Amino acid sequence: MRPRPVAVNRRSPQGWLPPEQGLWRDPRPGFVSRYALIVFLVCATAFAGLGLTMGLMARTSGPTIPVASAAGPAVMLAPGCAAASNAVPFIAMPSPGRTDSFTVDGRPVHAYLPVSRPAPGLPVVYFLHGSSGTASDWDDGGAHLPAMIDRMVATGQLPPLIAILPDGYRGNPAPGTWWGNTADGAALESWFVSRLVPAVDARYPTLGPARRGIAGVSAGGFGALNLALRHPGTFAWVASYSGVFQAPAELFGSATAANSPALTAGALPTARRFPLYVGAGSDDWEFRSESTAFTALVRALHWTPLLTETVPGPHDWGAWTVEIRDSLAWLGRLWGGAPVATAAQPAPAPHPCR
Repeated sequence: MRPRPVAVNRRSPQGWLPPEQGLWRDPRPGFVSRYALIVFLVCATAFAGLGLTMGLMARTSGPTIPVASAAGPAVMLAPGCAAASNAVPFIAMPSPGRTDSFTVDGRPVHAYLPVSRPAPGLPVVYFLHGSSGTASDWDDGGAHLPAMIDRMVATGQLPPLIAILPDGYRGNPAPGTWWGNTADGAALESWFVSRLVPAVDARYPTLGPARRGIAGVSAGGFGALNLALRHPGTFAWVASYSGVFQAPAELFGSATAANSPALTAGALPTARRFPLYVGAGSDDWEFRSESTAFTALVRALHWTPLLTETVPGPHDWGAWTVEIRDSLAWLGRLWGGAPVATAAQPAPAPHPCR
């Protein structure tokens, strides 16, 4: 006689089953069990396939290459689903511009151009480096100006524009670059106004004086404001980043007073004034006092439009980068800006039929 199988208690919805009922059997006919099993397997396979598809889409939805074409609606609909009201907005990815290099009378000039070229043309901003600096300081020095412009254009803080980065140091006989006609023969003012500006307007689709700005750091900030004051109507926006406002007498000689914005700003007719930004670093103990005095001067003149600020940092790119960013955001509000059409990466989307 074979040994009798040992009964094992099983759990039922009503409690533990007695030993004689421990081996549970399906009371339904066999074909019903098989049918239920088939339905279960079909549904499980369908849900597994849907999950695999969504998983692959999630893994492959990395950052895409920026495009200049107009972006379509940022919503993907599953078959039979209505548009989700809680869709997550796309995050704009900046479209990098390109750099064009050329020379004017032997002096190197770099131009940073946007990807898009809206009609009828583009605004232009000239960026002047400081004394003993070079044009490459705007990227290598710490500001990373091209990347900053890309981000601000992509987010609508700044309209697409051309950034002109001239090099005033190479071939300059003066000990440093002050962007003026100095007594030692460095005729940078004449070169800038008579040669560089016309060359840029002939080379690129610019909008002329109405959308031409100029900015600079330190001695470049001095040069930007001095050039704008000495040539009214040439520039429609000016920014001085931790600049100085008194010309060095050892460089300008008898023309020192005529090249000192602290002395010439008051003589500019009100109708010829331009939007002016003046920034300084809070720890710039060497030059902050000049910015403070000049700020008080232009406020007393009721200069408008005017934006002044003091940012954390000494006389270096830590402060200048903040000043550049804030001044360009202000420029965008003055000249208008709209987000450019760029490729984007969406955040994880909710269930398509939720």
